[in-house]
Amino acid sequence: MNAHSPAHHPDAASLPAGLAADELRGLFAAIGTDPMIGVAILGEDGHIFWANPQIARLYFGESKTAKDAIGKNMADMYPGPWVEERLKIMKHAAATQKPVQLRSIWEGRQQYSWIHPLDAEAAETMEPGEDHGGDMPQRFLVITKRVSGEGRSEELKQADGFDKVDSETIDLGPLDVLTSRELEVLALLGQGLAAAEIAKLLHRSVKTINTHRENIGKKLKIDDRVKLANIAQRAGLRLADAEKERV
Repeated sequence: MNAHSPAHHPDAASLPAGLAADELRGLFAAIGTDPMIGVAILGEDGHIFWANPQIARLYFGESKTAKDAIGKNMADMYPGPWVEERLKIMKHAAATQKPVQLRSIWEGRQQYSWIHPLDAEAAETMEPGEDHGGDMPQRFLVITKRVSGEGRSEELKQADGFDKVDSETIDLGPLDVLTSRELEVLALLGQGLAAAEIAKLLHRSVKTINTHRENIGKKLKIDDRVKLANIAQRAGLRLADAEKERV
């Protein structure tokens, strides 16, 4: 794909049109320095043209910096299924010229990413110069933020102008020790449901649910219902997450 994008989708909630280069730089700088927001510019093949320190810490830990990501490819750092899914999502966004809102769980934490296809002018303005030879590949502005709790994520699901995608791959981090059934129980604990309510939803006995809860506590080394619920809320766990492909 060359640097020239197709006509912008009329309903797309993407970057503002009609901004001068210095205005785009200012907008980008303001977003990129927010301590709670990770920002990256990716190529259609997964090449990382630019990343701010926040996104490096979100994905690789507090000790990482932007230099650990810039110039590399996502395939060098992420599991194959995770990368393949995101490349498909970017390909879709490029074809429709409509941004995508992606929900995912990484290292046991729920996060949302807003993926904006960039046209050639915006990409040249917002990304430091780099000689690639030939046509510049399609690039994407990716803004990522951790979002705890189902309540807040429900609000985000109402955002207009985006194609909504729920990732089919999941990195559970410390929660990966749990079975699919235990994840379901934990997700419902996070919603504040009692054992009897969970038993009814999952068509199991209350005794079985209590046994699952005890096993979850042992595996996570947490013997407190409220703390378990907080972990589920931080991860934004949903019932459907239990059956997703783990990476």
